Amino acid sequence: MAAATSTEGLPLDDRSNDLKIPIVTLIVFSSIFVSLRLYVSWKNRNFFQLTDHLLWTGHLLAIVGAVFAYKTAEVGGGRHVWDPIQTPANLEEYLRWLWFGQLFNLYGMALIKLSICAYILMLDFSKGYRIVIWLSVVIHVGINFVFPSIILLGECQPISKHWDVAGTQPGSCWGDKPRVISGYSGAATNMLTDLIYTVAPLVYVSRVQLPKRTLWGVRAVFLLGLITTTISALKLYEMKSLYSSSDATYTSVNLSIFAVSEVFVGAFTASLPPLRKTFETVLRRVLPESVLGTSRNRKSLGKGTGNSYVMKEVGNSYVVNGNAVGSQERPKHDLDNDSEYSILEAQQSLEGKDTIGTITCTTEISIAGDGRGSVRSRGHDWV
Repeated sequence: MAAATSTEGLPLDDRSNDLKIPIVTLIVFSSIFVSLRLYVSWKNRNFFQLTDHLLWTGHLLAIVGAVFAYKTAEVGGGRHVWDPIQTPANLEEYLRWLWFGQLFNLYGMALIKLSICAYILMLDFSKGYRIVIWLSVVIHVGINFVFPSIILLGECQPISKHWDVAGTQPGSCWGDKPRVISGYSGAATNMLTDLIYTVAPLVYVSRVQLPKRTLWGVRAVFLLGLITTTISALKLYEMKSLYSSSDATYTSVNLSIFAVSEVFVGAFTASLPPLRKTFETVLRRVLPESVLGTSRNRKSLGKGTGNSYVMKEVGNSYVVNGNAVGSQERPKHDLDNDSEYSILEAQQSLEGKDTIGTITCTTEISIAGDGRGSVRSRGHDWV
């Protein structure tokens, strides 16, 4: 009766399903793409690389963290602090699952980001950009892994003091300031690194001559990384709202959704670059060539000339003057249609430098101006 009197006139709406449904949806959605990414990687190599191991490990930890977040919704998450369900026992369970959820979500996000870094470092980017990536790795590990680990594991001694609602357990906890600094700095760092991993590859592909379909496909893959940047910004905003709220179990729903979304959307975008050519192959089988166009019908493939063409290939050798050149064996990554090295099709750069896997014959023709249209000179320049 006392509980009913104390809640009279106060809202008792329940947002627990607002947390449960996105968690289940995100787990299923991201698992599909991570599984497909791992399948393609294994199919092409019969083993996993470092980027693959970091991805599946991070995704697994993120799922464990999401399960704990789901459990918070069963013991008061999404309910107002004055709701009759918020008993001391339920609040203790809520704080316990919240702590474990934050821990696994933190490590899952850290590993997924490192998976993205490991993948980008495998691509043939410039030395300057690779230095930037290594610097981002150092910043990411320091601010998004080491610092928050110190906060989560060292803020309260013993750790169980985190969920000591009654305050009867011996021990002590720090103030809120270190946790606030860790939250803001982590979200800001995620936004910065997301921009680096998105913008720099776009600048790179803009300097490479590619068919428009391939160019926009690669751009779309990397631009999807901006989704996690947006989520990090929203997460930063919700942190501010939560720290000033007196109804934490209800207000924290948005922050929990964005925290879970950030890691699973990160896993989704990390899975896309190696799958670009796989998706393109599937679309070629489903859609007619007139819709997709063809990457082999290029108007230009050299130093601006319109009469260059790609030579045919036989087996694992290149063909020059109609003869297979066995000594010029194609590199392994050129054979791997879905390798990270083949995310960009073999092309020539705008500066005219040849890329691996392409031999072109450039024919120069000059026409005499005697009105008869005869060919005065014709030569072949092999590159």
